[in-house]
Amino acid sequence: MSYYNPHLMTKVVSSHIMKAANGKPCTLRIASFYPGHTCSSDDTTVGCHLSAGGKGTSTKETVLAVSFGCKACHDILDGRDWKRTEYIKEKYPMAFMERVLSSLIETQAMLVDDGLIVVPGAKILRSY
Repeated sequence: MSYYNPHLMTKVVSSHIMKAANGKPCTLRIASFYPGHTCSSDDTTVGCHLSAGGKGTSTKETVLAVSFGCKACHDILDGRDWKRTEYIKEKYPMAFMERVLSSLIETQAMLVDDGLIVVPGAKILRSY
């Protein structure tokens, strides 16, 4: 039986993936969980590292755990907008986690469309 240690997982670092967020829509869409608050414009979208493990001293998580997020959502995700972060996590914990997971899947689909994630032998089905 083999043993896998998630703390020693392979970390992928890619400036191409991080730059791919520029001008893309926010996939996080968590800012609207706070009354009267909405996403920022697409020109503020950046690659947002999700807390998925693999973080170390002076390093970020793998880019395989990156979602595209506008400034408002990124500030909430990273806790810089502490008031809204605490409100959302307390009032809507499951919805928050569902949005984060969905954003990861949406972002990875965009990265496949952009050719930045390639899955050998995969059949790509597009509904557009």
